[in-house]
This record gives sequence, C-alpha cells and structure tokens, in this order.
Amino acid sequence: MTAVTAPARPNLTGALSAAARTGLAAWAIVALLVAALTVAEPGGFWAAANLANVLTATVVLGLVALGQHVVVLTGGIDLSVGSTATLSALLTAMLIDGYPIRTIPAILAMLALGAAIGAAHGLIVSRTRIPAFVVTLSTFYLIQGVAFLVSTTPTGQVTRALAAVGMRRFGPFPLALAVLAAAVLVVGVLLHRTRFGRHVHAVGGDAAAARSAGVPVRRTITLAFTIAGTLAAAAGVMLAARATIGSPTAGQGLELSAITVVVVGGASLLGGRASLAGTLGGVTLLALVESSFTLLQLPATASDLIRGVVILAAAALFVPRSTGD
Repeated sequence: MTAVTAPARPNLTGALSAAARTGLAAWAIVALLVAALTVAEPGGFWAAANLANVLTATVVLGLVALGQHVVVLTGGIDLSVGSTATLSALLTAMLIDGYPIRTIPAILAMLALGAAIGAAHGLIVSRTRIPAFVVTLSTFYLIQGVAFLVSTTPTGQVTRALAAVGMRRFGPFPLALAVLAAAVLVVGVLLHRTRFGRHVHAVGGDAAAARSAGVPVRRTITLAFTIAGTLAAAAGVMLAARATIGSPTAGQGLELSAITVVVVGGASLLGGRASLAGTLGGVTLLALVESSFTLLQLPATASDLIRGVVILAAAALFVPRSTGD
C-alpha cells in the first residue's frame, strides 16, 4: 500500500524571520537619514512643525501601505489604491459639503465603497486566471475615470471638525496619527493573532499547498483585497480632511509609493514574506525624503531624481536577494 505524503507546508518561521531582519534594516536607513538631516539642519529638522509635517505625511501613505502589505502577503498586488483614495476624497467632500450631520454617513459610505471595490478585485482575482496586476491596473484607470466624470475640478467642503482631524496637532504629533495607529493595531492583530493571518501567510507561501491543507484560498484573497480597498478609502477621507475639499487627483501616485515602501520594508512580491515593522519603516523613510526637499530648500526639479536614488539605494541594501543564478 502506497503511503500518502502530506502537502508541504511553507516555512513561515523562516520567511517571517527574513522579513523581520529586513524590516529592522529599513529602520536603520531611517536612522541614518535622520542623522544626516540633523547635521544638515539641526534646528530645522527637530522643530515641532517639521516633525509634525513628517508624521502627517506618514498617515495617508501608511493607510494605503497597510492594505498593500496584506495583499502582497497573499502574492497579489493592488494598483488601484491610489484611484480608490482619489475617488473617496472627492466624494467625501462632495457628500459632506459643509454639513456636519452628513460627516459620519459620508465616511461610512466611503469605507463601504472601498470595501466593495476591494471585494470585487478579490473575487475576480481568486475566481479567474486574470493576474491581480492586470485586474487592478484596469480598475486603476476605471476608478480614476469615474472620479473625473464626477468632477474635473476641486469641489465640495468638509466640516471644521473633520478638517481638525487632518490638520490639528499637539506639539509635533498630528491628531491624524491616531487614525494610522488604530489601523496598524487592527492589521497587526489580524495578521499575527487570528486564523485569517495564518491563512494569508499560507496562501502567499504556497497557494496550492494551502488549498490542499484546507485553507479557504479564495475567501482569504478576497478578504485581503477588501482590507486594502477599505484602507485606501480611509486614506481618501484623510486626504479630504487635510485639503478641506475634494480633488479628482488627490491620490495620484499613492499606488506606486505604497508598493515601494512595502518592498523596501522587506516584502516579497511573490508573497508569503513581509514585515509590518518594515513597511512602517518604509513609510517613514519616504516621508523623510519628501520633507527633506522643503527642509533643505532643494529645487523641485530634483525631487524625483533624489527620491529615486534613495529608494534604489535602500532596495539594493536591504531587499533580500535570491541565492540562485
């Protein structure tokens, strides 16, 4: 009688350890950049206003990156998060339009919209052979097109209370940072303290083996994209709060920035390996790079060049390399 061999289980411990090491490395380069900026502008960098600007810049990108982090862990990618944030920001301001009574319903509606967009992505990706890259690239254009159909110019108006969430600070700490902290807590618990988190890592490590072991692969992928869509919509609400109006271009570029910080933070785009601490390190790194342009009074024409050099250097130093040829 032939023995039946159990399906191979992905080495989750090794993957998590590699991601954690790379995550610490991401924070190491943040420390080096802080030291360099301290030497270049000791008074300016540590000023409360500058620190508040850096921390504020982490909120929107951090929310989007958290969702991207979950999707990348499953072996997927979501290129539509920037467009989702844009549409959410625009509709938030338009729905509220200065009326306080509309604030909570509008926010809940945007979170529901983001969840629906994400769920649609997950269902298509998990039930067809279409790669997540293709699915979300198409909806990247589709959702942005919807935003332009709604309005081609900034419009709407959020309330003073919502604007205060986006702009008020206590010393160097912006109030909006509490939103990001809450999202980090929720995602951290989901990924590291629940069955869903174990399923996410298993699907990213080896989807076929996970399916053989009884993991609900389709449901896991769908939930991962749903989380990404919800967090992208939350980022859009924060964009509207900061700008006080809705813009049809508010979230442009967020999708690439989110992928960048996740990869720099130690994630593998093949899935199964990512560090939440590393992703947050990548978010902080990009926020520091962005703030340094203003702090050092660098020409705007050099911003993309400097950003690209720093990101490439960080990836070259800290992203794990393949041991093969």
